[in-house]
Amino acid sequence: MEKLLHRVYFDNYRPFKDPFLHYLETWHKQLPTYKVIRWGKDNVDVTVNDWMRRSAEANDPVFLSEYVRWAALREYGGVYLDSDCEVLNGDVFDCLVDELIHSDDYDAFVGVESFEEGYPTAQTIAAKKGAEIVDYMYDLYQNRLSCGLWHWRAERLLIGPQLMSLYFRDKGYDTNKGFFPGLKEPIVVGRVKIYPQDYFSPKFTTTGTKLNVTKNTCIYHLFANLNVQQVDPEAEKHRREPMLFSDYCRYLEELAKKRGTPLPEHTGYRREDGSLDLEKIVSHGIKNPAYMIRKIWNYATK
Repeated sequence: MEKLLHRVYFDNYRPFKDPFLHYLETWHKQLPTYKVIRWGKDNVDVTVNDWMRRSAEANDPVFLSEYVRWAALREYGGVYLDSDCEVLNGDVFDCLVDELIHSDDYDAFVGVESFEEGYPTAQTIAAKKGAEIVDYMYDLYQNRLSCGLWHWRAERLLIGPQLMSLYFRDKGYDTNKGFFPGLKEPIVVGRVKIYPQDYFSPKFTTTGTKLNVTKNTCIYHLFANLNVQQVDPEAEKHRREPMLFSDYCRYLEELAKKRGTPLPEHTGYRREDGSLDLEKIVSHGIKNPAYMIRKIWNYATK
């Protein structure tokens, strides 16, 4: 498996200008030995199937990318990350990729977006060429969804996380309808390794205030949800001017101060290199000892 990073962004559709280029910079910085392949209007055939043609005609680039990610992984293998993903710790992520490359037990890995719901991460996927989940998802978009089912793409949530659950159900994991709520340790289902939320989704939703940050956290997903036209003003602000994860943590701290509320459980105590920020831990412990004791207890009993 070659160390590739696939990125999809169509700048010929609204919002046109790519607002996530500073996230892309972290890919190069944190994973310098990986080759980044950028997919978009110049190298993607939007007439390849009915799903792509209809998505293009509807000016719906998010649903174009739903197909392109699986087509790219099917042809090349490697890693797919959504364009609104920031690489926080390349060393941790690279170790996961190396484990995948050398594993005989699984051919791909994903995470979960939310601890409570356990949706698989369609925004962070790594796969060897020939991985069964990739072929399964590619076939859905190429043959099965490229028909009248296209109309249900938003209405019935025909999007990555929900469709991936069908694969796991077909592999005998019918628990929780193919989702992984409450996942605390990695598991392997259908030759796919599923990692808990803290690895690739420390925040759920665009303006999430409850962060799950641990030593395993290596990817940050903004959840820009550019396919959703109408969002509240705060969410619109965040996806139009996306902050890096460290800036978002500071933003939440300032927001808590302004509101006069206790420090939220989402601030995180690790620097970008994964090391503990002892100064922040001590500072927060002095300001709110009850919260800090609860935080330590929750972490120790995970």
